[in-house]
Amino acid sequence: MSSRILSEPEAKRWQTPANPQKGQTEPPPGQEFRGLPNRGLITLVISMCCFGLMAVFSASAPEALSSYQDSTAYLRKQGIACVIGLFLMFTMSKLDYRKLKNLAWPLTVASVVLLAVTLVPHLSVTAKGSSRWIPLGPIQFQPSELAKVATILLMASGLSKYFWWHPRVFVRIAFIAAMAGIVMKQPDLGTTLMIMGTLLSMLYVSGINTMLVLSSLGIGGFLVWHHIEKTPYQMARIQSWLNPYLNPQREGWNIIQAQLAIGSGGLWGVGFGHSLQKLYYLPVQHADFIFAVIAEEFGLIGCLVILGMFGVFAYYGFKIALQAKTLFGRFLAIGITSQVLLQALVNIMVCTGLLPVTGITLPFISYGGTSMVITLTMVGILLSISRDRGQLEEDESLPERRP
Repeated sequence: MSSRILSEPEAKRWQTPANPQKGQTEPPPGQEFRGLPNRGLITLVISMCCFGLMAVFSASAPEALSSYQDSTAYLRKQGIACVIGLFLMFTMSKLDYRKLKNLAWPLTVASVVLLAVTLVPHLSVTAKGSSRWIPLGPIQFQPSELAKVATILLMASGLSKYFWWHPRVFVRIAFIAAMAGIVMKQPDLGTTLMIMGTLLSMLYVSGINTMLVLSSLGIGGFLVWHHIEKTPYQMARIQSWLNPYLNPQREGWNIIQAQLAIGSGGLWGVGFGHSLQKLYYLPVQHADFIFAVIAEEFGLIGCLVILGMFGVFAYYGFKIALQAKTLFGRFLAIGITSQVLLQALVNIMVCTGLLPVTGITLPFISYGGTSMVITLTMVGILLSISRDRGQLEEDESLPERRP
């Protein structure tokens, strides 16, 4: 199966002179990277962040008041992360994304090292049985979020130069599998699935045979199930997902409370700040299950608005990918867009009971400093790609991409 991204006419187009009449083989200096970033995407992302801050405040106020005697404690932390993330987003949008290719391997090695640190006792922070965070003074950093970016950069730099069956691409896949394995050891099955899902999506658009993708999904599903069977708490999650009322006071509690919140919202919701399930019924209501609180307070209309915003994000993201003038930019845009959408889809499906509880946050909206900063930084890269409107000559070795 071939993908439009790797079609031969597209590859030849990059070898076409920018100005055939004058025999120019490359754009004039200073014009290789011009144009404004996608303003629609900027407006959308800022709107989602503002809505997210509002939702975080409503969902977290009771717990923050009880824990910190300050109902705005979580809001302030999320606001700081949002400001840092937006600063990085606009900074990245001004940079030439092609320079990120040189950071692919250093970022991957750093991710592997930092992920390994989370497995060392006393060097990581353990919460709810999972060691996912590294303390950095007053803040906590989650290396698995960095691993998501490393996965996209590593595969984009590889697939833009080599076909998917090239040995150097397999080396990249091996490193990504190693990162996913460490994340699973934390344990964090949800993020593991995000990393591997992003990898598969990028391989799929590179032209890999569909049967190989389906076979990989089958083998991956078998390995995940084998891991779940050996992990009692994850097996309990599966059983509670199939029948939440089997143990409604423990493993089934999250799903039951989330469904009660969603069902209570009706068409228009109970009103902003009036959710009852967030009052110590629904756990991690400001992070993993914030969509359920939004559904209760804003009803079906609010849910459709959220889904619509992610749909518009998909439109902008894939449009930027198709308009990018380099293979690296195309793969980068597809990887970023796919990862954000996949994470949003999984979070919403967990909240509605369509998937077992995975601990995945809702991008731009859920509470989580590292996630917010990393996601906005990736959007900055996407905006940088959207500025790439010149007729550029592909800097990869195109002959190596041919069969």
